[in-house]
Order: sequence, then structure tokens, then C-alpha cells
Amino acid sequence: MSTKPALTFCFGWRASLWRSSSACFYAKREMHDRNSKLGHHDMKLIYFLLALLLLPAMVLAQGSGQAPDSSKSNTDLTAEVKALREALMQTQKQLAAQQQEIETLKVQSRDAVAASTTSKLVPTRRDGSSGDSASSGLEPTVKHTTADIKQQPSTQQVQEKGKPEEEPVGSFRVDNAVINIGGFVDFENIYRTTNTQGNINTPFAAIPFNNTPHGRVSELRTTAQNSRFSFKVTDKFAGNDVLGYLETDFSGNDAPSVYQTSNPHTNRLRLYFMDLKRGKWEVLGGQSWGWLTPNRQGIGPMPVDLFLTYNEAPDGMVGVPWTRAAVLRAAYQPNEHWAMGVGIEGSNQYIGGYVALPAAFSSIGSQFDNNAQIGAPNSFPDILAKITHDRNIAARHFHAEVTGLFTGAHASVKPIGGTAFQTRSAVGGGGQIAANYELVPNKLVLLANAFWSDGGAHYLEGTTPQLVVRPNAAGTDVSLSMVHAGAGSAGLEWRTTSKQSFAIYYAADYFERNFFPDTTNAVHPGKIIGFGGPGSSNVDNRAIQQVTFDWLHTFWKDRRYGALQYYIQYSYLTRAPWYVAPGDPKNAHLSMVYAGFRYVLPTTAGTLLRVPYPN
Repeated sequence: MSTKPALTFCFGWRASLWRSSSACFYAKREMHDRNSKLGHHDMKLIYFLLALLLLPAMVLAQGSGQAPDSSKSNTDLTAEVKALREALMQTQKQLAAQQQEIETLKVQSRDAVAASTTSKLVPTRRDGSSGDSASSGLEPTVKHTTADIKQQPSTQQVQEKGKPEEEPVGSFRVDNAVINIGGFVDFENIYRTTNTQGNINTPFAAIPFNNTPHGRVSELRTTAQNSRFSFKVTDKFAGNDVLGYLETDFSGNDAPSVYQTSNPHTNRLRLYFMDLKRGKWEVLGGQSWGWLTPNRQGIGPMPVDLFLTYNEAPDGMVGVPWTRAAVLRAAYQPNEHWAMGVGIEGSNQYIGGYVALPAAFSSIGSQFDNNAQIGAPNSFPDILAKITHDRNIAARHFHAEVTGLFTGAHASVKPIGGTAFQTRSAVGGGGQIAANYELVPNKLVLLANAFWSDGGAHYLEGTTPQLVVRPNAAGTDVSLSMVHAGAGSAGLEWRTTSKQSFAIYYAADYFERNFFPDTTNAVHPGKIIGFGGPGSSNVDNRAIQQVTFDWLHTFWKDRRYGALQYYIQYSYLTRAPWYVAPGDPKNAHLSMVYAGFRYVLPTTAGTLLRVPYPN
């Protein structure tokens, strides 16, 4: 029996095994990332298969020993087995070499993964550039890389971190409109060294002198009436940005018995307007802060954009003209630096209780706001124009503005000896310049304004009259004459941290006197009337000055749930009339402190990042 078929089969199998091994080797090189699955168990499997395939050949060789020419066959078989054994040993060496190369590829694969992971874990600087490897604290070794990979967040965690923050409580959507309900809840304590007989507002023009009973007793009030509520809606419509805003507090016209038992403070309207922007144009209508109130930036109406000070007192301070009245105005912004506009605002021909009227025409007083009726028969709305400029100077924000005012008043009289009523009118005007500059970006701001007018005193919190009524030389007729009034302030606002702010302001109002003899008084000829003349009331003020220090501390703040604040305002005021009786004090003085706690609703708390007083 010939052994050639068996030997052919064995050598053919060996060649096939060699081709398979070579193919496996090249395939492993191309897909080295899978080589880690081969190991010591693979070699045992190969040896087992070789033994299993060689067994039939050996059996056939032994079986052929009984045939003729067995000696020759045995010799040939021995040589062939020897050759097969040598071939098998060679194959084992090749497999061992392949296995060593596979192990090398495994190490290279792990090193490549380690390098890739290490590069991803290198921290970045704040400016977005990559950090130096020497300072990263990460070593590019397999051991450290494996630990670092395990510490990496899962894809789900990354996606959760990438989700947008939740909106503050009180902010929600209706279709495309965004609605924000805001405001704050105030627990306020007010202490004054004299009894102004006011409420949370201070009657600056009537600070009592220390030679009066009210000037010798202090006052303390605890109230929540400065709490505020706001409702803001923003939307887009046909290419327009639309904003509606409502703001109220509880400082309305309280009854004299308001502090008896129930403290039913009256809710009042502060602001209620709609603002529409389209391209470079902006139109606003409703009740808003007037344009004589200086802006911190731009020309917009939102309280956070206005110079309303850090003061807790709801009437602000002297020196800064303001009004909240019905307005209709249009503004144009040609670029990011300039804005300009013109508008009308509700006027008020005001004389208060300051003006001494001609004796024969005293009834004319009811045609003006003399604190005795709701309204006055105004001649026309005030007309205001405003130009603002904003830019960065040395990376610090700078804002400047100029505002112009045109105002007027009228009244109807019947001259003595006449048969018909005639109209008497007067016009006036004024202007203001204001500016603020960041001395330290986002930290320290210098603010100032200066206002002068002929008939603009009704923007100064009712501290002096807009006009007086002047009789003619014959005492048979009267005319209207405007009163000059001016104001100014300067201050520093310092945000020491994101939670703590300080401010200091100096402010003053100044009023020129306008007086003359009463030619209509037959009983007391030559008596001085008008405003600020000899013998006039001690509420006819020449100047009111105020120095204020503010401290606000936001000791807790959460974007979603609001903020808690503690605040203190200390103010010292002095009032100097044009005339005081002999022996009376020349000035009235007042120190007052506002202190309390405030919870700011979430949607309003966001404004604390710009101005620490909630707006």
C-alpha cells in the first residue's frame, strides 16, 4: 500500500495551513483593533488540530508495514516523517513569530487609544485655547488613561448638561409670546428724625423746622406697601418686536385711617405701556417714565435702563427730574451709538400751595393744580426731544444725552371793568444734560445730570410752582409768569461683588424767586405776592439738598427661584427757604433711614445682574 496519498494529503494540508496562517497575519495587521481576542488558547487549538490531522497518516504508515517491500517502504516512510516533523517545527516557529507580532500590534493599539484619550482630557484655558501638557496633570500612560476613561461622563450625562436651563418660575409661553410675572415683596422700616407727616414718600419741600412740634419728634413706620408687581409680555408680529409692560405698587391714595388695624394700602398704577420696534424705529404709547429721567444706556423705557438710583425711597431723591405720565413718542436709532426721538407727555400746570395770588383774582387758583383738585385745564401736552450717545471708551461704557422740554399753561380771567373772559397763557421750556461712565468695568460707575428750566418745576416732585400769577400795574388784569427751576446730581455706584453694592449721591434742587407787589389789594396796598418774596411762607424754598448712602446685599439668589436682599439707605437733607421770620432757624434738617428685607421674584431677579435695585 502506497503512502504517497497520505503524504500528499499531509504536505498539502501543511501548505494550506501556511497560506491560512499568512492570510490571518495580514488580516490581523489590517484589523489590529481586534487582535486582543487571540491569545494562548489559540495556540492550543492549532496544536490539537495538527495532531488530529496527522493521526490518519501515521495509522496508514503503520498499516503498510505488512506489505511486500516493507523495508524500502519503511525507509521512505521514516524519511518522509522526518521531513514532516521538520516542516511542523518550522510551522511552529512561524506561528510563534506571528503571535509575537500580534502582541506587538496589541500594545501599539492600546498606545494609540491612550494618546487619543489623553488629548481629549487636556483642560482648556478660559480663552478657549488648549492647556499645556506640562500643566495639565495628565500622564499619557495606559494605566492613567484607563482611569481617566472611566471618569468620563456618559453620553446621556453630556446631553443633560447641554440642555438649556429651566426658565425662572413665573416665566412661561403662550404660543410665541413670552410672559414674565415679576416684582418683589418688601418688608420696609423707615425712621426719620422729624415727623414729616408723610408715608413711605418724603415731602422734601415741607421738612419741619426744629422750632415746631413736628420738628422735635421722630417717626417710625413699618410697612409692606412698597411691594411691587409687574407683568411683561414680549412677542414678534409681522416683523415687529412688541413689548407690553405693567407695573404697580401699593402707594396709592391711602385714607387717613390706613394704619388703623387692617393697613389697606391702595394699589396704584406706576407704568403701563406698549413698545413696538421695527428696524431702526421704535414707537411707545401708554404711561411710562418721562424722557427727563436720565437713561443709563440707550433711549429705552424699561426701568433697568434708567438712572433711578439705588435708593429704597420710592420717590428717589431731589436733583433728578422725573415723571410717570401718559406719553406717546417715536425714536430712531441710526446705529449702535446714536438714538434720537420726539414725543409728547402729560403736562400739569402746577402752583401747589406755594403761590400767593392777587387778592382780586384769587379764584384763578382753581384753574391750576393747587393740591385741591384732581386735574388742571392744561393748555397742551409737554413736548420733549431727546438725543443719546453710547460707546465704549477704553473698554468702559460711556453714555451721554441731551433732552429738551417745551411746556406751557393758560387760564381764563375777566379783567376788572371788562365784560368778557379772556385767556392768559405762558410758555416755557428747559433742558438737561446727563452722562455716566464706567470708571471700572462692571464695578464702579460715575453718574451726573444737570437740569435748568423756565416752568419745568413740575418735574421736581412738586417742590416748587411752575408759575405765578402777576397783576398789571393798574391792578385790573393778570398774566402768567413762569418760575425758573434747576436741579442736579452726581454719584458713584460701586458693585464690590456680585452680591454686594454701595452707592453715594449728592443732589440739589434750586428755585428762583418770582415776586411783586399786589396792585389789586386795596386793603393792604403793596403787599408782596408771588413766590419767594419778603414775608413769604417758609415753604417757598430756595434750595433743597440731599446726601445719600446706599448699601444693598443680595445674600441668596437663584435663577429659577428669585433672590433675597437686605438693604439700608441713609439720607441727610437740608431745606433752605427764601424767607424765614426773625429768630427762626434758617434751615430745616432731616436724617432718615430705610432698612428692610426683600424677596425678589425670579423674573425680576435677573435684572440684579445689571442694577442691584430690582427693576
